[in-house]
Amino acid sequence: MKPEIKNCQNCQKDFTIETEDFNFYEKINVPAPNWCPECRLIRRTVCVNSWSLFLGECGKCGKRIMSQFGPKSDIKVWCQPCWWSDSWDGTEYGMDYDSTRPFLAQLKELCEKTPYNALETEYLTLKNCDYINAIAYSKDCYLTYWADYCDNVFYSSMVNGLKSSLDCLRGWESELCYGSIGFEKDYRVFFSDECDSCVDVWFSRDCYSLTNCIASVNLRGASNCIFNVQYSKEEYDEKVKEMKLNTWKGIQELKEKAEKFWLTKPYREYHGHTMNLNVTGEYTFRSKNSKEGYIVNYAENCKYCQFITVASTKDCMDYSGWGNGVELVYESVGVGAGASNVKLSTLCFADVENIEYSMLCVSGKNNFGCVNLKRKPYSILNKQYSKEEYLELKEKIIEDMKISPYIDEEGKAWPYGEFFKPGFSKFPYNKSNAMRFFPKTKEEVLALGYKWDDSESPAYTTTIKSENLPDTIQ
Repeated sequence: MKPEIKNCQNCQKDFTIETEDFNFYEKINVPAPNWCPECRLIRRTVCVNSWSLFLGECGKCGKRIMSQFGPKSDIKVWCQPCWWSDSWDGTEYGMDYDSTRPFLAQLKELCEKTPYNALETEYLTLKNCDYINAIAYSKDCYLTYWADYCDNVFYSSMVNGLKSSLDCLRGWESELCYGSIGFEKDYRVFFSDECDSCVDVWFSRDCYSLTNCIASVNLRGASNCIFNVQYSKEEYDEKVKEMKLNTWKGIQELKEKAEKFWLTKPYREYHGHTMNLNVTGEYTFRSKNSKEGYIVNYAENCKYCQFITVASTKDCMDYSGWGNGVELVYESVGVGAGASNVKLSTLCFADVENIEYSMLCVSGKNNFGCVNLKRKPYSILNKQYSKEEYLELKEKIIEDMKISPYIDEEGKAWPYGEFFKPGFSKFPYNKSNAMRFFPKTKEEVLALGYKWDDSESPAYTTTIKSENLPDTIQ
């Protein structure tokens, strides 16, 4: 099909659907969207909350817990052990489909009935991880979010394969790193941005393959450099001693000088990898034939994808996190770990296959309109069917959604192929991931049909003030 210009049903701005887009929609058998790419992204990310945690109580065992759901939430929230227990699987809440009512209205009823996991984790793959969320395959982590395959990591986010590191963002396969952003295969890299394959580097930016460098910018394969000036090994070691980087005062003085030096050097137009092929976006690495990606790793034939932090991802569109052997995902968020052919869904993972219009389904195959369902095949509204019954009923529901779409309070239509309406999200906009990337005022949020939470963050007593900390721990 030829490119087509459409008017976004949400923001009323025009957007273009390219020929390649139509080819993908035909491949996965969905109609073209009525919302523009940005509105679609916001609509997805408001359905997840990776970074805001609250104190709460398990609705099943009564234990005090940390939860991604705020105290004003009116849903059932269960702690990790209770939710992941084999004592229930979600079929207890199964509903029969009523063809006289819109399917999405029935799905919303199911959403209100089922218990939700307090945290977005693969709980069974974690060991000794406290105050965390959106994490899997990790151990000994604390206050770490959106992480996989990490060991002894604190106060970090969007990290994968990180070991013994603190205060890091977007780090991959590195060890003993601190206060750094956007790095890969580093060892002992501190307070640096966009530095890869480096060892013993401080306060540097946009560097590759450095050893023993401080306050360096745009260098490749260098060693013993300070402010981009080359020194002998002996001279370098002597100057490092003079900086007193074992003290807070020494670090702050170097930080101020380094940040001023950074401003004297050009910044890269685009942050990506030389191994990319036919790629557009930002912070995209080792990818090919992928367009409009943001924080994407090892993506192939993808478009409008974000936060793909674990390899690999193939043939996906409008997909927001997290990868790990994923293919054919469309208009979904928080999907990963072997997922295949997942459409219009949130938080479905661990080898799920053929999933549509579902939320928090674990290891299911052939689920349509299911919520908090675990390890069940051929299920609709959490009720299990035979294969033949499932396929027949699924097709009927899809046709019903096309002919008689759900109409919301504002008169907007939600036919088959559109993601969940804003009211389906269990998170207020200002506590969701959407607020991190698309900050809006309360008035703007409410006008768009999303929720807002005015509650204040709890006040805590400071035990030790920063000015009372010692200048050095040595």
